[in-house]
Amino acid sequence: MAERSTEIQGSLVPMARREAMFLLEAGYLWMDMGQFEKARDVLAGTAALMPRSEAVQIALGTLEFAQGHHEKALQQYRAAQRLAPRSGLPRAHVGEVLLFMGKVPEAMRELQAAIDVEPEGDGAKLAKALIEAKEAGALPPQGSARK
Repeated sequence: MAERSTEIQGSLVPMARREAMFLLEAGYLWMDMGQFEKARDVLAGTAALMPRSEAVQIALGTLEFAQGHHEKALQQYRAAQRLAPRSGLPRAHVGEVLLFMGKVPEAMRELQAAIDVEPEGDGAKLAKALIEAKEAGALPPQGSARK
Protein backbone atom coordinates (compact mmCIF):
# COMPACT_ATOMS: atom_id res chain seq x y z
CA MET A 1 0.00 0.00 0.00
CA ALA A 2 1.42 3.36 -1.01
CA GLU A 3 1.99 5.86 1.75
CA ARG A 4 -0.41 8.74 1.51
CA SER A 5 1.05 12.06 2.53
CA THR A 6 -0.02 15.60 2.01
CA GLU A 7 2.08 17.93 -0.06
CA ILE A 8 3.89 20.74 1.69
CA GLN A 9 2.04 23.97 0.94
CA GLY A 10 4.11 26.66 -0.67
CA SER A 11 6.71 24.28 -2.10
CA LEU A 12 8.02 25.22 -5.51
CA VAL A 13 7.71 21.60 -6.57
CA PRO A 14 5.22 19.09 -5.19
CA MET A 15 6.86 17.70 -2.07
CA ALA A 16 5.47 15.21 0.39
CA ARG A 17 6.04 15.66 4.10
CA ARG A 18 8.25 12.57 4.15
CA GLU A 19 10.55 14.01 1.46
CA ALA A 20 10.81 17.33 3.28
CA MET A 21 11.68 15.55 6.52
CA PHE A 22 14.36 13.56 4.71
CA LEU A 23 15.99 16.73 3.37
CA LEU A 24 15.92 18.42 6.77
CA GLU A 25 17.31 15.33 8.46
CA ALA A 26 20.14 15.15 5.94
CA GLY A 27 21.04 18.76 6.74
CA TYR A 28 21.00 18.07 10.47
CA LEU A 29 23.14 14.95 10.04
CA TRP A 30 25.78 16.90 8.12
CA MET A 31 25.63 19.55 10.82
CA ASP A 32 26.04 16.98 13.60
CA MET A 33 29.11 15.62 11.82
CA GLY A 34 30.64 19.09 11.68
CA GLN A 35 30.27 19.23 7.89
CA PHE A 36 28.82 22.73 7.94
CA GLU A 37 29.26 23.52 4.24
CA LYS A 38 27.49 20.31 3.22
CA ALA A 39 24.74 21.06 5.73
CA ARG A 40 24.43 24.58 4.33
CA ASP A 41 24.17 23.24 0.78
CA VAL A 42 21.40 20.78 1.69
CA LEU A 43 19.47 23.28 3.80
CA ALA A 44 19.84 26.14 1.31
CA GLY A 45 18.49 23.86 -1.40
CA THR A 46 15.65 22.82 0.86
CA ALA A 47 14.88 26.48 1.59
CA ALA A 48 14.76 27.18 -2.15
CA LEU A 49 12.27 24.33 -2.62
CA MET A 50 10.19 25.31 0.41
CA PRO A 51 10.44 29.09 0.81
CA ARG A 52 7.45 29.26 3.17
CA SER A 53 8.66 26.65 5.65
CA GLU A 54 9.58 27.89 9.10
CA ALA A 55 11.18 24.49 9.82
CA VAL A 56 13.80 25.11 7.14
CA GLN A 57 14.51 28.60 8.50
CA ILE A 58 14.91 27.15 12.00
CA ALA A 59 17.34 24.57 10.62
CA LEU A 60 19.36 27.31 8.91
CA GLY A 61 19.36 29.27 12.15
CA THR A 62 20.54 26.23 14.06
CA LEU A 63 23.36 25.79 11.56
CA GLU A 64 24.51 29.36 12.14
CA PHE A 65 24.10 29.04 15.91
CA ALA A 66 26.18 25.84 15.94
CA GLN A 67 29.03 27.79 14.35
CA GLY A 68 28.74 30.69 16.79
CA HIS A 69 27.32 33.06 14.17
CA HIS A 70 24.75 34.58 16.50
CA GLU A 71 23.68 37.52 14.33
CA LYS A 72 23.10 35.26 11.33
CA ALA A 73 21.26 32.73 13.51
CA LEU A 74 19.04 35.50 14.83
CA GLN A 75 18.21 36.58 11.27
CA GLN A 76 17.20 33.03 10.32
CA TYR A 77 15.13 32.53 13.47
CA ARG A 78 13.39 35.88 12.90
CA ALA A 79 12.59 34.75 9.34
CA ALA A 80 11.01 31.59 10.79
CA GLN A 81 9.08 33.76 13.23
CA ARG A 82 7.67 35.85 10.37
CA LEU A 83 6.60 32.68 8.53
CA ALA A 84 4.91 31.19 11.61
CA PRO A 85 3.90 34.01 13.97
CA ARG A 86 1.62 31.72 16.00
CA SER A 87 4.34 29.12 16.62
CA GLY A 88 6.33 29.17 19.83
CA LEU A 89 9.38 27.33 18.49
CA PRO A 90 10.87 30.16 16.42
CA ARG A 91 10.36 32.53 19.37
CA ALA A 92 12.11 30.12 21.74
CA HIS A 93 15.08 29.90 19.38
CA VAL A 94 15.18 33.70 19.11
CA GLY A 95 15.23 33.85 22.91
CA GLU A 96 18.01 31.27 23.04
CA VAL A 97 20.31 33.14 20.68
CA LEU A 98 19.57 36.42 22.45
CA LEU A 99 20.65 34.81 25.72
CA PHE A 100 23.92 33.76 24.14
CA MET A 101 24.33 37.30 22.83
CA GLY A 102 23.94 38.58 26.37
CA LYS A 103 20.67 40.40 25.60
CA VAL A 104 18.93 38.98 28.64
CA PRO A 105 15.84 41.22 29.00
CA GLU A 106 14.99 40.88 25.31
CA ALA A 107 15.63 37.13 25.48
CA MET A 108 13.36 36.68 28.46
CA ARG A 109 10.55 38.55 26.67
CA GLU A 110 10.89 36.23 23.66
CA LEU A 111 10.98 33.12 25.83
CA GLN A 112 7.85 34.19 27.68
CA ALA A 113 6.15 34.95 24.36
CA ALA A 114 7.02 31.42 23.17
CA ILE A 115 5.24 30.02 26.21
CA ASP A 116 2.25 32.36 25.82
CA VAL A 117 1.77 31.69 22.10
CA GLU A 118 1.76 27.89 22.32
CA PRO A 119 1.76 26.78 26.00
CA GLU A 120 1.89 23.04 25.29
CA GLY A 121 4.17 23.13 22.25
CA ASP A 122 7.82 22.31 21.74
CA GLY A 123 8.68 25.99 21.77
CA ALA A 124 7.23 26.37 25.26
CA LYS A 125 9.21 23.34 26.45
CA LEU A 126 12.43 24.79 25.06
CA ALA A 127 11.65 28.22 26.47
CA LYS A 128 10.96 26.81 29.94
CA ALA A 129 14.23 24.86 29.88
CA LEU A 130 16.15 27.98 28.85
CA ILE A 131 14.49 30.05 31.57
CA GLU A 132 15.37 27.38 34.14
CA ALA A 133 18.98 27.37 32.92
CA LYS A 134 19.10 31.16 33.16
CA GLU A 135 17.67 31.08 36.70
CA ALA A 136 20.22 28.40 37.66
CA GLY A 137 23.01 30.70 36.49
CA ALA A 138 24.03 28.65 33.45
CA LEU A 139 23.00 31.30 30.90
CA PRO A 140 24.14 33.59 29.49
CA PRO A 141 27.53 31.93 29.20
CA GLN A 142 30.55 33.65 30.66
CA GLY A 143 32.00 36.18 28.29
CA SER A 144 28.64 37.31 26.93
CA ALA A 145 27.94 41.00 27.07
CA ARG A 146 25.14 41.57 29.57
CA LYS A 147 22.58 44.15 28.58
